[in-house]
Amino acid sequence: MKRINIKVFFTTMLVITISSFIPNIIIFITQGSLTINDGERPSVLIMFVAIFMVIMAFSFVMNKIIFARIKKLNAATKEVINGNYDIVIDEGAKDEIADMIRNFNTMVGELQSNEYLSKEFVRNFSHELKTPLAAIKGYSDLIIDSDLPKKELLEYATIISNESSRLSELSKNMLLISLVDSHVIIPKKDKFNVAEQIRNVLQLTQLEWEKKSLNFELNLQDKEIVSNKEMFYQVWINLISNAIKFSNEGNTIKIDLGSDENKMRFEISNDGNIEPHDITQLFNLFYVIEKSRTKHSSGIGLTLTKKIVNKFQGDITVESKDNKVIFTVEIPIG
Repeated sequence: MKRINIKVFFTTMLVITISSFIPNIIIFITQGSLTINDGERPSVLIMFVAIFMVIMAFSFVMNKIIFARIKKLNAATKEVINGNYDIVIDEGAKDEIADMIRNFNTMVGELQSNEYLSKEFVRNFSHELKTPLAAIKGYSDLIIDSDLPKKELLEYATIISNESSRLSELSKNMLLISLVDSHVIIPKKDKFNVAEQIRNVLQLTQLEWEKKSLNFELNLQDKEIVSNKEMFYQVWINLISNAIKFSNEGNTIKIDLGSDENKMRFEISNDGNIEPHDITQLFNLFYVIEKSRTKHSSGIGLTLTKKIVNKFQGDITVESKDNKVIFTVEIPIG
């Protein structure tokens, strides 16, 4: 039996029990005796007063238990509809209505947090847009308004091209984040080989890692799965590109891929070090480690990666030990 039902049941029984004594109490007050003469019945007035008092007592208790609290919850809901998220309701007794109030308070807290995050998002995204746009405009103006030698002209054009690519990547990643967030369930209907996907990513990024003379140590278990090919590819391209970007020249990147019937495990490690306070925030949108700013990191790729992995009910972790940065992804399969 539900808690609030128990309260209503016992309240009703209590009111009925008390109400049985009310006529006698009224008789005692009016006649000075708890009994009435043989053959007499309580007057209509006494019965009316008794019924009225029972109804009032029952209404008071029901109002206290249910209606007043629902009215307060309704008023608070209207406040939230009008944009006031700075509101908390006292839960009161422990019953189903208290559960509703607790959930309401949690919801308002989340809305309050989301309102702050949306403002923070606009500020950060505006900043991320402003930097490449300012560079593109600045160097474009220099090219237009100056008689530059060919070497400088080529240098400025290269900067404009790089910043344009950065802007394009930023827009693409934000679009992907929006796409991932909009899907409650990501469709899983593609059959593909994960190891082959990773090898394709390495081939795609070959110019980048060859430029830095990087080496790869691969231990890839070939396995075909049925899931979302595009989303998996995005995870590998983000993590591998991230490792290439933050590896020093001549370093080795190690990639392991293994699986059993229920779970797939991907691990990628490269030389480097991340401070503990940075690790706790690394997957936050627009968070960039201070020493990474010179590498033009936008702080979006890892956020997108985590969102995708979480959509597959998987987990992604990062640790820094023995001068190695290790990302580990575990995703249920099968």
